[in-house]
Amino acid sequence: MGWESVKSCIVPLLTTSGEIAGTGFYISQQGHLLTCAHVSQKAGGWEHIRVRGQEVTPTYSGDPTFDDIAVLQTAAYEGDHAKLGLQYQPFDRFLTTTFAQSDISSGLSIDGTIADTSVQVSSSSLRMLRLKMRAHFPCNEGGGFSGAPVFHAESQTVVALIATYDESQGALAVPIAAVLNKWGPLKNFLTPAMTRANDHGICTARVFISYRSEDPDLSLAQLLYEAIKKAGHTPFMAGESLRLGDDWPSRINSELEQADYFLILLSPRSASSDMVTEEVRRAKQLHDLRTDRRPRFLPIRVKLPWSEPLNYDLAGYLSRFQQRRWDSDADTTPILTEVLDLLNENREPLDSTSPVAGPSIQGPDQPPVPTAPPELPEGQVAIASAFYMPRPPIEVNCFQEIEKPGALIHIRAPRQMGKTSLMARILNHARETHLRTATVSFQLTSDSIFSNLHDLLRWFCAIVGKKLGIPPALDTQWTDLLDDKSNCTAYLEDYLLPLLTGPVVLGLDEVDRVLDFPKVANEFLGLLRGWHELAKDQEIWQKLRLVVVHSTESYVNLDVNQSPFNVGLPVKLEGFNSKQVGILAHQHGLSLSDDDISALMDLVSGHPYLVRVALYYVARHEISYSGFLATAATEAGKYSDHLRRHLWILQQHPTLSKSMSSLIQSRGPALIDSENGFKLESMGLIKRTGNDAVTISCALYERYFSSRLVALRAP
Repeated sequence: MGWESVKSCIVPLLTTSGEIAGTGFYISQQGHLLTCAHVSQKAGGWEHIRVRGQEVTPTYSGDPTFDDIAVLQTAAYEGDHAKLGLQYQPFDRFLTTTFAQSDISSGLSIDGTIADTSVQVSSSSLRMLRLKMRAHFPCNEGGGFSGAPVFHAESQTVVALIATYDESQGALAVPIAAVLNKWGPLKNFLTPAMTRANDHGICTARVFISYRSEDPDLSLAQLLYEAIKKAGHTPFMAGESLRLGDDWPSRINSELEQADYFLILLSPRSASSDMVTEEVRRAKQLHDLRTDRRPRFLPIRVKLPWSEPLNYDLAGYLSRFQQRRWDSDADTTPILTEVLDLLNENREPLDSTSPVAGPSIQGPDQPPVPTAPPELPEGQVAIASAFYMPRPPIEVNCFQEIEKPGALIHIRAPRQMGKTSLMARILNHARETHLRTATVSFQLTSDSIFSNLHDLLRWFCAIVGKKLGIPPALDTQWTDLLDDKSNCTAYLEDYLLPLLTGPVVLGLDEVDRVLDFPKVANEFLGLLRGWHELAKDQEIWQKLRLVVVHSTESYVNLDVNQSPFNVGLPVKLEGFNSKQVGILAHQHGLSLSDDDISALMDLVSGHPYLVRVALYYVARHEISYSGFLATAATEAGKYSDHLRRHLWILQQHPTLSKSMSSLIQSRGPALIDSENGFKLESMGLIKRTGNDAVTISCALYERYFSSRLVALRAP
């Protein structure tokens, strides 16, 4: 019995005045339903409880302070009933739903993991399950959570019912086994253990399902999981990784490595998800490196119209893959049929023919995106600037510099500090002064391009020409008589630049990606410096103006005379100050006190993206300001995606994990390996304090990683 069928068995328990007293779910065709005994107290007795307008008869009602369970019965019931089970283990994944809030009366799905299977609390004689919720789950707000079923994702049975709020994790639940001990007839409703052989006669496929752990993603992901598993394949839901506790990054890596298909649900929220974007990046990296192109991509847009763009990196990673659309239940069967046909026949999906919108330009009502576009499309500058915070005199200085022949601006800041947004505004100013512009994002480039200098420089020439609308001429302009650097320089000097009637501003985003490939880094970065030097006395090179964006100083041993980072106009971006945070809060319609702003500054140290995330969710009333701060460094908080992405990356790089762990334990400035320091700084996790010492960049990271030192030490 799948989750959607179980949801149809769940009902709100209302008082005679129409207030929600709790939740119940049917467990028999005779109209028996299970809930918590304390639900009757809120209503003043079971005689004041109504289910779908009917009175209820208590078949068994325990003492709320001793055994908080109740079995009720309604007359003339003709619906389905949930299948019950007794088997579960720590870290198993579950789903639930509730009627605690009016906006989820249709049954919002919530998932999580069983954190503990034997919890004793002073208010009950029953041993309970401790549940860890995957998403923010305000089970202390209202009483409708009591009695909600705990649906075991693997066995497809209900194994417990939620009884009370648990501050440390999310909720406590009474196991079905405890109900059986109190009410013997329940044994008639238990589902016998079942096993299923894989006798489909087909090649089985492993499917990685990437999704946001909230509806509409979650319900559709669960339905796909059940159908794929029933067809004899091996699906893996990314949210399930939480059941492995601190070892989830290793499980994610392992499942991606083994996956034959990568099925991603693209809802408006997943389009702004840090973790989803990182999963897609890693899957795309594997896809590009393998001759069999595994994993094969199956993107599905979930209530996300073609006109709605994805975040910039996500759009780039998925640009070649055909996307499907799911807007309602009517789309489920066609999509399931197509997906299962592909899996059963081990076929590769067709390349993209989808009318997908360009990269995301963030409007005021959209959630903050983890990556910004390097260019602002004409007509959308005002929209994209709705929450852009100027940092005088940086913008004015950059605008003046880019108007100079042969200009070179290099912008340095950790990830998500606003450097790409600044570059986009420099390029927009250049266009307003009638200069040509083009951008190259190294973040979206396949690793194979960086394997040798020859491939990198030919790719660079081709992509720059394409961005400028100039046909490629590499076959005629590239000669075996010259080395690759000379060929690249000649291609620009003799072919590309002469075809331009005026200057061009070339924006190079995420250039420090090259630093991961030392064999080509010195040569390529030296080439950028060389072109800037040529502009001092050669008119043709004065046409080329460069904006170079990078996250850290070079940790590759560059000759000071070859580095592009010590010439031109250097720009280093810092976090917002309290005044800027106050202005942003006002733009979001929030009136924050000085103490409120100080609390946010203490938490994130003015980190632009993290500030925007906080203000966005509080302004939308999805969570209170105090609730946001209290849960910020937890898996249930609004920063969960962002933090999990960082933890996953650290887990993939043991030397970085070791350095981060060492810093956490030092509880103050410390010295670490130079290369690791540069990489952690580029991620935004640390900052320099002088004398080569570094420290954790903000309290959010210190709190989150302090509780995960075991994960960081893991190999």
